[in-house]
Amino acid sequence: MEKKSYCDHAEQSSFSGLGELSSKANLNGVSKGLTRLTSLVTEDAHCQECQIPGRNLWLCLHSKCYLILCGETHKDHSSDHFQDYNNHCLHLNLTTFRIWCYKCEGEMLPLNNDPAISQNLLTLFSQENTSDQLMRLRCETQGIVGLQNLGNTCYLNAALQALSNVPPMTQYFLECMPSTDKDKEVKRTSLAKAYRTLIQNVWSEHPPSSIAPTSVLYAVKLVFQMFRGFQQHDSQEFLRCFMDQLHEELKEPVFDAREPEGVSETNFSDEDSEQSESESYLTCDSGVSDDEGSSQSCSNATYHSGSRKRTRSSSDSEFSDALDRSPSPRNTSVEGTASSSIKFRSIVSDVFDGQILSSVECLTCNLISNRLETFQDLSLPIPSREQLLVIHQSVPQTQSQGEDQGWMSWMWNYVWGWFWGPNGRLNDCLSAFFSADELKGDNMYSCEKCKKLRNGIKFSMIEVLPEVLTIHLKRFRHEPLFSSKISSHISFPIRGLDMKPWISRDCSSKITTYDLVAVIVHHGTAGGGHYTCYALNEPSSQWMEFDDSSARPVSVETVANCQAYVLFYQKRRTSEMEDFRRHIANLTQQELEARSNGGLLQFYISCKWFCKFKTFAEPGPIHNQDFLCPHGGIQPLKIERFDEVCLPVSAVVWEALHTRFGGGPACNRLFRCPICQQKQEVMDKRRREELDTFLELQRDFQNEKSSVPIYAIAMNWFRKWENFVKNRDSALPGPVENLPITILRNGNRILRPSSDFAQLSAALWHLFHSHYGGGPEVVIRS
Repeated sequence: MEKKSYCDHAEQSSFSGLGELSSKANLNGVSKGLTRLTSLVTEDAHCQECQIPGRNLWLCLHSKCYLILCGETHKDHSSDHFQDYNNHCLHLNLTTFRIWCYKCEGEMLPLNNDPAISQNLLTLFSQENTSDQLMRLRCETQGIVGLQNLGNTCYLNAALQALSNVPPMTQYFLECMPSTDKDKEVKRTSLAKAYRTLIQNVWSEHPPSSIAPTSVLYAVKLVFQMFRGFQQHDSQEFLRCFMDQLHEELKEPVFDAREPEGVSETNFSDEDSEQSESESYLTCDSGVSDDEGSSQSCSNATYHSGSRKRTRSSSDSEFSDALDRSPSPRNTSVEGTASSSIKFRSIVSDVFDGQILSSVECLTCNLISNRLETFQDLSLPIPSREQLLVIHQSVPQTQSQGEDQGWMSWMWNYVWGWFWGPNGRLNDCLSAFFSADELKGDNMYSCEKCKKLRNGIKFSMIEVLPEVLTIHLKRFRHEPLFSSKISSHISFPIRGLDMKPWISRDCSSKITTYDLVAVIVHHGTAGGGHYTCYALNEPSSQWMEFDDSSARPVSVETVANCQAYVLFYQKRRTSEMEDFRRHIANLTQQELEARSNGGLLQFYISCKWFCKFKTFAEPGPIHNQDFLCPHGGIQPLKIERFDEVCLPVSAVVWEALHTRFGGGPACNRLFRCPICQQKQEVMDKRRREELDTFLELQRDFQNEKSSVPIYAIAMNWFRKWENFVKNRDSALPGPVENLPITILRNGNRILRPSSDFAQLSAALWHLFHSHYGGGPEVVIRS
């Protein structure tokens, strides 16, 4: 039957009575009705037939009934109830407050119904206080949406739910990421676009009870072959791949007004490419850990020139322990080697990147070598019973957990620790991670002064704390013959994680205290299991459990007792910062109300920075370089959408923000920069010429009938070049990176079996090599 926009069964359904909800046509009855509705939503509601909790619950509006029943996403007891009692036809959705009539098979609109319904019902829904409270309740449902399992995708759902409840990240995709693409050829399957659409649906005013993240999964599979098919995967490894790709798609070069003109490209030599394969950066893993791979394993992951792409050597199975993030020399090299490289930033790096100062002391000459390294997450070892004893003896225990526990609780923890491993604290894992590590034997240190391998001591401290600190607990061990999971309970603070013991003296972060916003939990063993997520829903200040399609409220105690796998902590926002935000909001409102009497000057400020100001505990200096070129004009690619990249503020607001945070530069005039425009035209011409030449040579290659030499090109590099020539990415692709598709055999580089590559003619290879250098040259057929 076709759905109708009206209902003629409102009277006979006894809704005009509604028991105490609207039995009286006075405000007292309306108030009781609203109180009843509010209590049903704010309590831990569940279906009174099958006891299933959830958000797709319906209230029967028949007089003296008011049963709460599940909808079609569960066992659909609301429909069964109507079949048993035909006059119980009106049901109210406790999430959206919309009314469905089973007899009409359509929605009933209280304020615009034909024929008109009872005045009592209109009174109930027309009171101002009712509207305000219903709107508040609707807002408190934003973000509480389940994600449907698309075939062993619990690892993806848990990770997406955690990121969705990281306020700085979500606010960016709701406010700052352009809704229109600057280039019509941008693939509809790009991950950033798919994730933006998902976030907009999850945080809409009337979100559905669950969403299928199909487009996100498709975009992930398009880029990462390991996630194709329906195998199970590791949620933390997925997170790293997901964040890397988001960074690649959203990164923008950092323009500095003090840079000399022309500093926009970096030349790389073949030697640099060779070095990138063999260079071993200082690891930020700890020697206390006895996980497979030892303390040097994370040197498998390296970064260059702002790229987050990693070379991988670990298994792609679900429960393989993800590679330790190698600290990146991307933006901060103490030796200054990266100072001439192009620097990039994105919302991913702004939110999640921190820096560690790693130091190695030579025990022969006492030379201390330092390196600043960027990290996106910390992979912490879970100490054994013996290691915990060493840690507790060497580290003062400022907080003693369990002092007030009874003997029964103590005995249970003792028995649990004996069979499943000792219970520990997150602080113990951090202490193990940052403990000094001896470099000797196979791990000796190559001293720059001694020019020899020497014994040394490695230690590290945090130099820059990220806005959101992501902590991965290394629960999985993989031996040649079997895999195992460390099921020890690691207690962690919900509020007040203080990172002060592990920061350096010169740490630039003023706020060192973090509060938990999300945690990914793994249930099961190393051979198989399931992922769920606990996250703090900011609008309602309620902890929620996200289990695929299900989303239900839980207590803080439930979260604290879970078996955490990945934890997300956000810097605590101080009351002083909140007061200043309200002060800026008041100034803005006053300027709007008295615009005619406002100041004569209008300033412009970066939308991205202003979003950080609203969500970050430490937004940092104003960064108008997001939309300004080094000459003070608007960047050429952003001139057509300047209203999306900057916003006007009064001189009073600008002065208040600039006085507190500094930065800039000040901008009170928007203009097209002729210098950058000319450079952009030159770059556009280069794109067209390279693309046209490629297409012509590719046609010749396809039409060649005789046997010709065939070369190989890494698809990872080719995609970057393709993004450049199609104007999807403003950055040059850099030197050809063929090392990942080769192996060294008998002193020669040959094609690696099953590697991701494309075939080229000799002319196409020389086109790429002449423009970008790099290598090595890989000949498939001579």
